[in-house]
Amino acid sequence: MTSVQQVSFLDFPWVLDYMLATRFNSSLRQIRHAVCSIVLTLRTILSAAVELGILVTQDADSVDGALSAKPFIDNMIHVITECLQSFPLCLDSEFFHSFLEPLPSHLRFLCGNFHPLTHMKFEDSAKEKAFEAQTKAITQALSELPSQCSNLELYMSSQEPVLKQIQIIKEHLRAPLWMMMHDFRSLHGEEKLLVEDVREAVRVATEMHARETRECSTWPQVMGETLLLLLPLWKLSALAVAKGQDAFMRMVASPPLDANVGAQRLLRRLIEVLLSEKADFLDIALWFAAEPSFAVLLSSCEAVEFLLPEAANDEEFTQFRKLGLLRIQENIPVLQNHIIRLPKHLRALISAQWRKVVEEVHLHLQLYLRVVEGFLEVQKEVRTFVNSHLFVELTLGLPLLTWLAADGKSASLCTTFHRGFPTVAA
Repeated sequence: MTSVQQVSFLDFPWVLDYMLATRFNSSLRQIRHAVCSIVLTLRTILSAAVELGILVTQDADSVDGALSAKPFIDNMIHVITECLQSFPLCLDSEFFHSFLEPLPSHLRFLCGNFHPLTHMKFEDSAKEKAFEAQTKAITQALSELPSQCSNLELYMSSQEPVLKQIQIIKEHLRAPLWMMMHDFRSLHGEEKLLVEDVREAVRVATEMHARETRECSTWPQVMGETLLLLLPLWKLSALAVAKGQDAFMRMVASPPLDANVGAQRLLRRLIEVLLSEKADFLDIALWFAAEPSFAVLLSSCEAVEFLLPEAANDEEFTQFRKLGLLRIQENIPVLQNHIIRLPKHLRALISAQWRKVVEEVHLHLQLYLRVVEGFLEVQKEVRTFVNSHLFVELTLGLPLLTWLAADGKSASLCTTFHRGFPTVAA
């Protein structure tokens, strides 16, 4: 039985190139050799141009025309550097056209910038000899490029069907990859905005409390930290509802969790408390003070594996179990002590402020669920397409969908968004 390869979504563009190279590179051997010949020739010109630049710079005051020659050398270095960028592991039709078609104009540009350099003379015989050696190397390389380009064009024509097949595979998969990258960036932006909303709620609650009590209290900061630490639990609650609470309860009732009817009822209640349209975060904090253990059940390894897509990155929820829950358990008694002592009118004002933040959390969860749903469609499409065209069993893995710091203590209002997105290979 063929084993299924599990590949993170963010690694897939590079893995796809590798699979295409494994499948098609033997058919493109002549083309690859022709490209290598052109690349080596360009590198010869580049190396010699760099040496010329060093010679000219060292004797800028004593060499006739040295200052005027430097821009020509820089132009040559620049155009060759541009030619040698972004080589895919598996060459395709699009690459060859973008690489081969500009080469004649690049060659003319190189010759035009090289010609003025041939008239330079050095007073020092050793430097003159070195200069002549480099110009000779460039002259020889420039003379070889036209025939090398002709060979590449000939080989490309003979293998055009293979190149087009590779291109079709890449183009078919490019659209869903870019769509998901856009969704990930949107989710990233929403998480940033949510952190800003929490910061603002902390600021307002602190000011309200200070005006009422004449005290400078830090408990609103603890409140903000706790809300952000609870985001993984909110996500799991939303996933449980999306997947079906009955199916989820059957899973937790089975081994190894073996949750009894009472535990299942309280687990349902936890999900309801977190996702209620009228959720009050002060009430949520008090609920956790009374029933702290069911967060452990909802975030268990078995529950996370059941709720997340196949091959998903579960680091966010692992860190929640290891660090987040402990931090929440430290924070809840502190919050409970302050919440129960709040004057009724002040509690109403602070609750209203935090209710707005919880509403933003719920909006964030809606986007999170749409991203997960979209990913499941892409996962299925890629699996089917790769299997039928490349004969490889492959499952895309959902990447980490939070950009908050991993450790519990810093995943709050001092958070930096520490991960970025790679560019999806074209």
